[in-house]
Amino acid sequence: MPTVRAALWRALPVILLLALYWPGVTTWFYQDDFGWLNLRHDVHGTHDLAAALFAPKAHGNMRPLGENAYWLGISTVFGADPLPFHIAAFLTQAASLLLLGAIVRRLTASDLSAAIAQVVWIANIGLAPALGWSSIYNQILSAFFFLLAFYFLLRRQLTAQWIAFLLGLGALEINVVYPAIAAAYALLYDRPLFKKTLPMFAVSALAVFAHFHFAPPPAAGVYAPRVDARIFDTIWTYWRWSLGPMPLALVILLTAAALLIAARQRLALLALAWFALPLLPYLPLPDHKMDYYLAVPAIGIALLAAAGFQHARIPASVCILLYLGASLPASYTITRWQHARGERVEDLVLGVQEIHQSAPDKIILLDGIDTDLFWSGVADLPFRALSIPRVYLSPAPATRIDAAPELLSKYTLPIALARNAVLYRFDGRQLHRSALPNFPQDEPRFVNLADDTFRDYIGAGWQLAPGGYRTMSGAATVRIAAPRTAADVLYIGVFETRDVHLAARANGIELPLTLAHRDNDLSEFRATLPPAALAWKQMEITLTGPRVPLTFGYLEVR
Repeated sequence: MPTVRAALWRALPVILLLALYWPGVTTWFYQDDFGWLNLRHDVHGTHDLAAALFAPKAHGNMRPLGENAYWLGISTVFGADPLPFHIAAFLTQAASLLLLGAIVRRLTASDLSAAIAQVVWIANIGLAPALGWSSIYNQILSAFFFLLAFYFLLRRQLTAQWIAFLLGLGALEINVVYPAIAAAYALLYDRPLFKKTLPMFAVSALAVFAHFHFAPPPAAGVYAPRVDARIFDTIWTYWRWSLGPMPLALVILLTAAALLIAARQRLALLALAWFALPLLPYLPLPDHKMDYYLAVPAIGIALLAAAGFQHARIPASVCILLYLGASLPASYTITRWQHARGERVEDLVLGVQEIHQSAPDKIILLDGIDTDLFWSGVADLPFRALSIPRVYLSPAPATRIDAAPELLSKYTLPIALARNAVLYRFDGRQLHRSALPNFPQDEPRFVNLADDTFRDYIGAGWQLAPGGYRTMSGAATVRIAAPRTAADVLYIGVFETRDVHLAARANGIELPLTLAHRDNDLSEFRATLPPAALAWKQMEITLTGPRVPLTFGYLEVR
């Protein structure tokens, strides 16, 4: 019977996890998922594999285990099937729950306290997004390595702790704070262990240096670090979110209870360290506060609940019930919302796949795409992820999409090519064939060099490269529309982030060329067009560069 009871204590939290987040198991891909699914299309050899695994991705982050290996490995074996990704996420989270239970049992000698900690973590709104959106699996894997390393620390298996710590650095950059959590435990519970945590601080410092060296933070945008007074507002926001959507009065009450317990119990102090330390890397991002950043810090809320229950059962039980009453419905709402969002994307993308299978040579134009569907189901190239070429937005859409014109132009087929396409309107569930409007004759203002649809506008000097891209060694030409106004400028996108010498001429006239923008894998150059170009109907752009191959993405006049 003791063995059966122990098995039940361990199984019930995992059953609750599956019951609460079951919709996440069947949520389809959306948004960033497609960018990661496309990773496998960029690997054509050993050199590409190394870049795919270790080169900075997604806003400059380096997460070889939490993103690159996870997406590349599963998609290579199972293709664009979301179920294996969700199974991996749920199994990882189940293992983390078991680790959390084992840790709390060791700290409190109580099965009930361990179960309370597990339930509190399951209910937290920071965990809910990660169990339905595969793109943030890194949060789940990060928590697993945090807990695994700490579990080995409690058992004094220090070599195993080091292995888990080092692996965690490949899951998510916030794992650099693990040594501080280990040091906090040592100071509170086991002083002789403290000196053994110090070498890990050196490794974390080295990891931070390497990250900023190979992936420097952006100078502008929501991911640009800002250390100012807004940090205090950010801390308070995350603390409120971690307690669930409840009135301010109850937030203040629970905060006071947490501080009271922390003043009297070392487990509560450790819990606050577990909450605060993993949040530190996110605090300099006041314009990018996300609920899923709480997936790891929420472990601290779980430990705090266990500490409160150990200290004063009845008051703590009331606080825990208040928390669960706010958090459980909110977490279920999040997972249902994610499922509904993925369902719309699934209807659109698989509908396009059916059309492509029946008419593989046709250019497909899409209409009826609203703003949310554009960002969740078009912007991150889902059709490339499923190997469906030549899918564009209609140049005369019936609905307006709230996105920058210079971004939308890259997803919209130029009018000059639209006359050869088929048009489908999406009603929210299905695609319906529609008649093409009477598109006027016009030269394209955008040329996608990676799409053979634009072959009539791609001149001499180009070589095909893996993945459908085109490279240039020396010189090559492209035909494109002339400017309509004196403010129009020519933009050239090149998949190269090193400094290269690039020159451009329009109908034989030299163009002054400057770097307009550079991100993780693309440099966009800006060329001022001569006044005489306003009298032209089209331009032949001659590009000249180094003899080593350069991979180009697009040319655009805007």
